[in-house]
Amino acid sequence: MKKTLLGAAGYLLVTFPLGYFWFLVLFKRSYETFGVYNRPQPIIPLGLFSMIIQGPILAHLYPRWRGDGPRLSSALQFCLLMGLFFASGTVIALAAKAQIADLPLWFGINFAFTLIQFTLTAVVFAAVFD
Repeated sequence: MKKTLLGAAGYLLVTFPLGYFWFLVLFKRSYETFGVYNRPQPIIPLGLFSMIIQGPILAHLYPRWRGDGPRLSSALQFCLLMGLFFASGTVIALAAKAQIADLPLWFGINFAFTLIQFTLTAVVFAAVFD
């Protein structure tokens, strides 16, 4: 249970600052141009709440999936698989439902975010679940 909580906290500590910086600072203008995220003031506690749900689930699933190989390799495999799963709903499905101004840029920015987010999560999980 302690490792699950540490893994969940690590996921939150990686994802929240990265997401805030990525979406609300670094690529803020790009997301405004996409026309998808059109709330003038994002409800940050809702984004944080989604991560509070995601972290424990991922941290609970990882030890059950983890292979016998090197820790970082195992964590990368799991986290990149989960990242692809998340992106299928948040990036690809949204592109199918919304009129996005620049689809190639949308995919590039969002898949880059997912890759960074889940690679960092893999580093955390490899450290926590030794």
